[in-house]
Amino acid sequence: MQIELWAQVFKDFKQVKKVSIDSSAERLDIIIEGHNEVLHATSKELDKLLIEFSSNPHEVVTSFLKEHRIIVYYQNTLVGFFDIQAYSAFIEHTGMVEAVKKITHCLQTIIGTATTEILAVKFDRWILSDSIIVVVDTNRHPLFAGSLSWFLQTCSMIMQISMTNGFPLRGAIGGGDFYKDGEIMVSSALADAATYEKQQDWLGAVLTPCALEMIEKAKKYEIMRVGKTKIDFSSNDINFCVRYGVIPWKPKCINANNEDNREMYYIKPYMADIDDKVKKNWASTFLPLYFNAPLKIENSHRLYGMA
Repeated sequence: MQIELWAQVFKDFKQVKKVSIDSSAERLDIIIEGHNEVLHATSKELDKLLIEFSSNPHEVVTSFLKEHRIIVYYQNTLVGFFDIQAYSAFIEHTGMVEAVKKITHCLQTIIGTATTEILAVKFDRWILSDSIIVVVDTNRHPLFAGSLSWFLQTCSMIMQISMTNGFPLRGAIGGGDFYKDGEIMVSSALADAATYEKQQDWLGAVLTPCALEMIEKAKKYEIMRVGKTKIDFSSNDINFCVRYGVIPWKPKCINANNEDNREMYYIKPYMADIDDKVKKNWASTFLPLYFNAPLKIENSHRLYGMA
């Protein structure tokens, strides 16, 4: 790969302040934000790593920076954050042994759905007590039409699987950066999603303004690379799992009085393979008896009661 192309890949990383090209030596001189030492990388050593990382230059640069102890994180990514509703009541009414069996079955199904690693698309996921987190690996490849549609479809399936197993979710899709190393998790995208999640008064999940900002950046990235974008919320790949409409906010929350957020995009759970009679009575069919939130249920009918 030409040294000029390697320079452009390095520039895609926020940590990189400046990249200079020494054409005679086929070498890059890389200045990292907040570091005094200049890093050096030759096209020969970078090209060699391409084989190890399945010809993915962004993963090569990620590995190079990590080897030099530079903090690397997912940039301009999307995070799906989902919180199981009435989780304490579930534990109380179910009993520990049965609770373990039920939650394990549900979460194993969700893990199977949310585990994706195909070519340029890779998702990471974590189950933390009563919360589910899914994030797009934008070090593998910056967000693009393929990873976006797959991610949104995955979020749609997570909501359907959880509901049909008796675990109603409320969530949000946040946008920003994401860092995870061992037990340490730091993320502006996760904080963004968590803020919007708790303000909703239904069993749904909105796409936050920051998430839409990341999607707009992805559109510009595609246009810059290939001259056009395939990202289109009206396309068949996205339309069935994302809708637009009035969001039921909790009274007195910040967004309840924010006219700009009165209508937003939200995840539509995949219910096409559910029988129409079941959808009509989705609340009595799927929700546990201890779930007593009439307004939330009423607000959620367009999510689970329709295809």
